[in-house]
Amino acid sequence: MAKAPLTPATDDSFVREVDEEYRKSQLQSFWARWGILLVAVVVIGLAALGGFLWWQAEQRKQAGATGEAFAQALTKLETGNLPEAAPILTRLASGDDKGYAALAKLTQAANLVTAGDTAGATKIFDSVAADTTQPQPLRDLATIKATRLAYDSLPPATVIARLKTLSLPGNPWFGVAGEMTAVAHIRAGQRDVAGALLASIAKDTTLPASLRGRAQQLAGSLGVDTGPLPRGAQ
Repeated sequence: MAKAPLTPATDDSFVREVDEEYRKSQLQSFWARWGILLVAVVVIGLAALGGFLWWQAEQRKQAGATGEAFAQALTKLETGNLPEAAPILTRLASGDDKGYAALAKLTQAANLVTAGDTAGATKIFDSVAADTTQPQPLRDLATIKATRLAYDSLPPATVIARLKTLSLPGNPWFGVAGEMTAVAHIRAGQRDVAGALLASIAKDTTLPASLRGRAQQLAGSLGVDTGPLPRGAQ
């Protein structure tokens, strides 16, 4: 009987066995070299992820507690209970949450205005306005408040410089800041600049009618015709 020819080079099962043995050998070699390091990386990664999730949960918890404390302070103020609201505001004003810290300081300043201490209030407003770590909208609000309180004692040039960016059309504070800036220009003898700014305010339909009406009347006193008075401003 003739023997079947041997063809190991083309035997698929043989090739698969060799391939599997080779992969197993490579895997064992790789694991022996890098296994401990991989385990360490996975463990560290899981620990970091767990720490991050815990930090997020703590941040949300702290933000919720801070917001609740600020709401409690406002409630006490609404009922005239300043003695109990004051320490809460003091604690929030020195806290790590920049937004609530600024809100607490602005509230403290408003309380001082009510009490007649405009100098103390202006000092707080100025500090918030100058603090670059605070949210910009709150800094802008503080700038408006401080400028309004000290308006009569400020040189026109100072008012104009302070409110330069806030008195531009499109800015949320355009109406209020523009009105104060226009009056400062009048005090500085710059009637043409004031008239043009007042005309812009009077024509801005997004602003309250009362503010637009005042701007139009003042513009008229400068010889600037801005058309009919806004509805509700007569």
